Amino acid sequence: MKQTYTSSSGKGWISMAVSATLLLLGHLAQAQEGSQGNTTIFGGAQMTFFSNHNFVTGGGGAQPGVILTEREAGNFGVLNFAGDNLTSTGASDAGYVDGYVRKYGTGEFVFPVGDNGFVGQFAASADGTMGAYFHSDANTAVTSNLFTGADYAALPNGGPFPTSSMGANVQVVSTVEYWDIDGTNATPLTLTWDAGSAIASLTTSDLSKLTIAGWNGTQWVAIPSKFDTTSILGGTSDLSVGSITTLTPLAPDTYTAYTFASLIVPLPVTLTRFTAVAENRTVLLSWSTTEETNSDRFEIERSNNGKKWSRIGTVASSGESKILVDYSYVDNAPLSGTNLYRLKMVDKDNTFAYSAIRDAKFAEATGVTTYPNPVSDKLLIGSYDKVKEVAVRNTAGINVLQQQKVSEEGIDVTKLAPGIYIVTLALFDGTISTHKVAVTR
Repeated sequence: MKQTYTSSSGKGWISMAVSATLLLLGHLAQAQEGSQGNTTIFGGAQMTFFSNHNFVTGGGGAQPGVILTEREAGNFGVLNFAGDNLTSTGASDAGYVDGYVRKYGTGEFVFPVGDNGFVGQFAASADGTMGAYFHSDANTAVTSNLFTGADYAALPNGGPFPTSSMGANVQVVSTVEYWDIDGTNATPLTLTWDAGSAIASLTTSDLSKLTIAGWNGTQWVAIPSKFDTTSILGGTSDLSVGSITTLTPLAPDTYTAYTFASLIVPLPVTLTRFTAVAENRTVLLSWSTTEETNSDRFEIERSNNGKKWSRIGTVASSGESKILVDYSYVDNAPLSGTNLYRLKMVDKDNTFAYSAIRDAKFAEATGVTTYPNPVSDKLLIGSYDKVKEVAVRNTAGINVLQQQKVSEEGIDVTKLAPGIYIVTLALFDGTISTHKVAVTR
């Protein structure tokens, strides 16, 4: 809500706060009755706490529970917290300030704001910061007016804020909630979430994609921010509950409204080619990139069903590149049947993306056999007319014999040293059959 507010500093604001508090007391009896025992701050009035407050036990002249303030633009009520390093604790869906809260003084302050039965706290440290929470879709920016039973017009001024209007790298904007945060003094800003914020859905369960977004008058833009490992409300931040803070201070008036958004995570590389080719009893994987930014490595993963994947190798990347770079990796021990392969392209900060899946097949051919085993002179091949080529490798993987035109006379192995060999039969139908054979004398 970027409007003109009256705020002073030093003894001036203290005098104003005291006067406003005294003014409020004249309405307090009506307020208590109208809010079923909780405190109400009517339009144009202010109430000030000069010490810490707890929404469970009350304090500062307020009853426990919800403190209701008028939200109407140009005529709203405000609850002030005046003093250095003050705290407001115990806020929950049953106890919060339904409306605007302002802090005076130094130290980070967690604003105990909420809306219509939903708490939605934020934090700031700059003197004079003020804000309210709206549990409402920014596309309509409408919330209930608890004073009249109707709805407010779109709030704050400038709303609604269409979530389809997004800046660079913003993938999706929350439609659950938003905040109006105001002030001219630069401060880190922290937003909090709970299960109702649907952060898992917003980020497709990837918390690293979460950002604070601000409405700049025409679109939602990403504000550099990072989720707090330990939430400002305590506990570890996760997809269900936590907090996120801007990386640098900013004047809250910079943006009209704030909410959560999910970022488009750029790929660490631009992959232009990825192939998997069966060669004898191995698979040659090869790929090319045309651009790499902050890239760290390629992890080669294999699966036989597309569900459970195993890492079988790693290839270091160029890191930074604007030219064509070729890579390759050989799987020397592929699985029988179908082998599925994918590349996990990992950035230096451990963000990653996957390539498309490629496959290579090693099917056993019915009726194609090798005998005898062990063999000393001629290795015979059943259904030899199906065989296009024979390759024999030793245990070191070196080809020691290769032959095409296979006949009923078999393959002469008399020149091979005694030992174990892998015989690979490439068939005319494109399949491959492998056999382990012992050569003796």
